[in-house]
Amino acid sequence: MPIDPTDLARSIGALGSLDAGKGLAPTLQQVADSAKQLFGADAAGLMLVDAEGQLRWASASDQTAQTVEDGQERLAQGPCAVAFSQRLPALIRDIRVEPEWAEFAQVLVGEGVCAALSVPVELDGGVIGTLDIYAGQPRDWDPGEVAALQAYAGLVASLLSAAVTAEVKGRLAGQLQAALEHRWLIEQAKGVLMGRERLDAQTAFERLRGAARSSTRRLADVARDVTAGQPLPTSRRDLAKGNAAQAKSRETRS
Repeated sequence: MPIDPTDLARSIGALGSLDAGKGLAPTLQQVADSAKQLFGADAAGLMLVDAEGQLRWASASDQTAQTVEDGQERLAQGPCAVAFSQRLPALIRDIRVEPEWAEFAQVLVGEGVCAALSVPVELDGGVIGTLDIYAGQPRDWDPGEVAALQAYAGLVASLLSAAVTAEVKGRLAGQLQAALEHRWLIEQAKGVLMGRERLDAQTAFERLRGAARSSTRRLADVARDVTAGQPLPTSRRDLAKGNAAQAKSRETRS
């Protein structure tokens, strides 16, 4: 369903007067509610990346959106994960005929959601999260809807930037700060893997996250090693062997 430019301008104009300094949670709640209304969606939400590189729900228009985003967080699947890792819009037109979404399809069906659209939220050249809308019926997302949600995501980025400037406190503020601190490091590591192993952006991100999990290390620490030229760790045991080898090498040189 095409978005009326006048409605989009009016909605963004109303959100433009929000003051994130008065509280990040209610501000983002209003963004989610307004997105749900403008797009005629059944739910809307916002996810932000944490210090581990994991997308986590930050705000939701209702319980349906929160449950769906919790599912994406738990499974590391869904359009949010794709939009975040590829820095491109990701969509589901009809989950009933798109089997590639695997376990995440069960989450959507369980919540009565059939279609979804996610776009990346970018700040200072890095992706820090996604803005997402959900529909209970199949939906062939119009290019105008995609562009309109991207415009909304730009507003979200501005609000988050204002929150950082105002030194807003609280859980969401801490999550936002972690996202800002780690976005460049993870993007750089993805770029190294893409060039070194000829991977696409999503595969490179999954390799980083998988290596962090298997070695029980933080994603940011693994990303830092990759940007320094080290190979990806494959397991905790392999990591211990690598550390021992490095220590032995240093002893030999000394």
